[in-house]
Amino acid sequence: MLKDEEILLKTEDSFLYIEQEKSKFKLPMFNAEEYPLFPEIDNKARFEIEPVAFLHSIKKISPAIDTNNPKYELNGALIDLSEESIHFVATDTRRLAIVTLEKSIDKEIALIIPKKAIAEIQKLFFDEMEIFYDENTLLIRSENFIFFTKLINGKYPDYKRIIPKEYKVELSVNRDRMISHMKQIATISHEVKLTFQNHAIIFESLGEDNIEAKTEMPFEASLEEEIVLAVNSRYMLDFLTHVEQDMFQLKINDSTLPFTLQSDNFITVVMPIML
Repeated sequence: MLKDEEILLKTEDSFLYIEQEKSKFKLPMFNAEEYPLFPEIDNKARFEIEPVAFLHSIKKISPAIDTNNPKYELNGALIDLSEESIHFVATDTRRLAIVTLEKSIDKEIALIIPKKAIAEIQKLFFDEMEIFYDENTLLIRSENFIFFTKLINGKYPDYKRIIPKEYKVELSVNRDRMISHMKQIATISHEVKLTFQNHAIIFESLGEDNIEAKTEMPFEASLEEEIVLAVNSRYMLDFLTHVEQDMFQLKINDSTLPFTLQSDNFITVVMPIML
């Protein structure tokens, strides 16, 4: 490991020599002329968006991006630019995360950004950047960095038809309390059974032989009958940890049908576990 001191770099033949005090390294080099050219920004369309809003949006949906899915489009996040809004979308087929920003767009287009690129963008950029794109590439430029990624070619699934049009029950739930109780059960089992009653939500572990966990959270509602949902706690927590308000909405039709978690312009549609 080199120290935080002056080093000497020199090239000779096809090797790079690195020297620092009594340490010496000899590394082979490739032909620099064979390195791929960086795409030019000229003639690329510019994506006008407030940088912090862009970064917050991709951060919220990134946990739902799939990995190694044979449908390659699902291994990335969709940025769907429509006439009056921008939708940031990700799904792993068991949940669907969407952030919607109201903004007028001159040209409608859909961009699918690879999952790894989404992670790198969050590391490199903070509050100042310009975004450029064409059908195959995305470039992001700031004062210190220029980042480029190839886009995923393909047709993203019609995510809008997955979102339920109406709900039988809509509940307003405290975010911090839900996180606390969900994490208690998640230490025993990632699969959690939720029972919603008029004065409480009961959390119970599922799926572990001879191991049980149960807790109860105070809650007020006006339900005609109790509602039971079996859920993957990770999906719930991925949503809740990115919610900024104290309360969120839980929208339900039936224990066997997808339910929706919503906070402001951020929603996650989740497929329940079948009991």
